[in-house]
Amino acid sequence: MTAPASQAGAATGASSGDALAHALLDTASVLRAGTGRLRVAPTAPVSAARLPALQSGVDRLARALGLPGPELVATPDGLTAPELAVGRRLAVGTTGTAGRPAHAGDAAGLDLDDRGVAEAAHRARTAFPGPPVVLPARDGTLLRCWAAGPPDAPAVAVVGACGMPVGLTVNWLAALSSRYRVVTWESRGLFASGECAGLGGPVDHSVEAQSEDLLAVLDGFGIDRAHALGLCGGAVVALAAAARSERIDSLSLWHGDWELGGEAPKTTHQRDMESLLAMVARGPNQAAAMHRLLSRPSTLDGLRPDRAHYLIHPYATPELLYRYGQLNGTLMTTDCRRLLTTHQPALVVTSDRDTTAHPAGSVYVARHLPAAELRTLPDGDHLGAFDAKPALVTLAEEFLHSVTDHPRKDT
Repeated sequence: MTAPASQAGAATGASSGDALAHALLDTASVLRAGTGRLRVAPTAPVSAARLPALQSGVDRLARALGLPGPELVATPDGLTAPELAVGRRLAVGTTGTAGRPAHAGDAAGLDLDDRGVAEAAHRARTAFPGPPVVLPARDGTLLRCWAAGPPDAPAVAVVGACGMPVGLTVNWLAALSSRYRVVTWESRGLFASGECAGLGGPVDHSVEAQSEDLLAVLDGFGIDRAHALGLCGGAVVALAAAARSERIDSLSLWHGDWELGGEAPKTTHQRDMESLLAMVARGPNQAAAMHRLLSRPSTLDGLRPDRAHYLIHPYATPELLYRYGQLNGTLMTTDCRRLLTTHQPALVVTSDRDTTAHPAGSVYVARHLPAAELRTLPDGDHLGAFDAKPALVTLAEEFLHSVTDHPRKDT
């Protein structure tokens, strides 16, 4: 499978303007998160005389994309973790280097006239998975949603990790959309619903509300029934939706982050995250204090550079962190044992190498779901599940084939 441009950057041979336009859209959730311009530094030393020209190129493309363009600064000294993560993805000032996700190049956008800027922005906006469709949840909360694949094919709802931009799951959408109608959405209350829209008011952060969002997305795209593919905390949402509705007629639960009382151990990461989220969910002041700590560059230590701009999104501002504490904190602390009577066919996938969500939780879930099968993979870490590499896609498709033998679209 070839990764779509929104994840892997513009295609080989694309102009520096195309690469920068794709990178700007790929980091849009963080660029839009704050009230002022995000600062980024070129990834290679740039003379003071060169900086205004680079800034002009970035600004032209950002305006064409409807984004608040970042402010270029000469050095990364004093930049926050979100600013550094976005700067690395934009790679302004970097000439072509193999293996990087995208490059603005030394001539970032400067080789484009006004028509060229507009065309580069259009190509970026229409690249897979395309612009979001804004749909209302059942309580009126606006959700940013995507659909891909044949409209009459069996439907798959990809339920990503709480608070993560669509880019983190886009490889799954691309891999499955040739044979399935694939839909997904971004977490309620954590993303602006439009170019000039803010986060909106406080939202219901209960597991019930989050699981009903899955059903609302099916409603919005006219889908009667679907398989739910849940990743990390999205596995909890998928399982809760299946417990609420027969419209979820099968499940695959990948590297689930499960609360099971004392029935399964948790990793150090899970325990630390629970403590962090409980603290920031207490109130805006606590979230603001923790945000200052998490904005340190050391927050990026250990994060994959090609994923850091996604993973940092819910930590980008104090308000986002507060809301994330409520939403993901609820998912991490809801006792999932009460959901394990769900009878739909389920594939439960984990890995012995997952140090993020303890594999013992998935083993327990698979053992107690009435119609589940367990696959414990010998390799592959937690974040790697989002890469949708061929072996994982094959496993998913084999199970999907066994449970989707007729179209699921509402007739």
